[in-house]
Amino acid sequence: MDVSTLKAMIRLLDDPDEAVSQALETRFMEEGEDIVDDLESIWLANEFPSVSRQIELLIKRIQKQGLHHRFNNWFQQEQPDLVEGWVLVSQVQYPGLKIEAIRRTLSDIKLDAWLMMGGVENDLDKVQILNHVFFEQQGFHGDNSQYHYTDNSFINRVLERKTGNPISLSVVYMVVAQSLGLPVFGVNLPQHFVVGFCQLIEGFEGVKNMKMVGVADVEKVLFYINPYSKGQVFSKENVDAFLKVVNVTPQTQFYQPCDVKEIIKRMLRNLHFSYGEVQDLEKQQEVLQMMKLAGMSDELGG
Repeated sequence: MDVSTLKAMIRLLDDPDEAVSQALETRFMEEGEDIVDDLESIWLANEFPSVSRQIELLIKRIQKQGLHHRFNNWFQQEQPDLVEGWVLVSQVQYPGLKIEAIRRTLSDIKLDAWLMMGGVENDLDKVQILNHVFFEQQGFHGDNSQYHYTDNSFINRVLERKTGNPISLSVVYMVVAQSLGLPVFGVNLPQHFVVGFCQLIEGFEGVKNMKMVGVADVEKVLFYINPYSKGQVFSKENVDAFLKVVNVTPQTQFYQPCDVKEIIKRMLRNLHFSYGEVQDLEKQQEVLQMMKLAGMSDELGG
């Protein structure tokens, strides 16, 4: 749609005839996110002050429709990209967020670690180098003062603030580790989230492109890493002790890597809770809609 046509339609937004306004909204929604930039420019310029609020609401509805469509498509994939999934979750709050900028930032962190690893072969040595880059050079750390702060759930804000909760720090750590060819996967502990350094099944040993590897290709977890505690390395026995402390019966799933869809589901649960803490009911409802698209209706009670 050209801008002149768009402006002509905007002039009719305050038409008293309800049929006209409904027809206009249908047409705008059909155009989708392709017209959002032009709508935002018109809104910012305040060219049509009498319908400024309608334009603002229209932009939000179009963005929400586009987000739901992309998120549903993401969830239909067999092995979707984790960074893309997290960007989609973050677009609940930051609809204009672009994945390219996020990937550049992650690539910069990877490069810093890669330059230091050189010819290092030992797995623990590689983890220690990554820990040094991630926590000492880059300065990533856990948010102990505002654990449930909503920004801890958004990938752009975690990368900007170098601060996050257990799952957000673990996912950034995991993505960087995998980009370095390290078999590091998320482990969905109750009341906490960590990562595991894994041994892959026969035929996958030595594979450097972790995009080709899924949790089904993991033979076992060799050791665990806690990015929320500056990359502390620990064993299965430590997981046993943790489960005892939190009074949770051990289950196999607590020790094994989880797939990326489960990670995104947990992020949605966290974000839903965080919005509730700050009484942002509108955003909380938006997260509920995303949770339904993720097939989480059972735990939502419908």
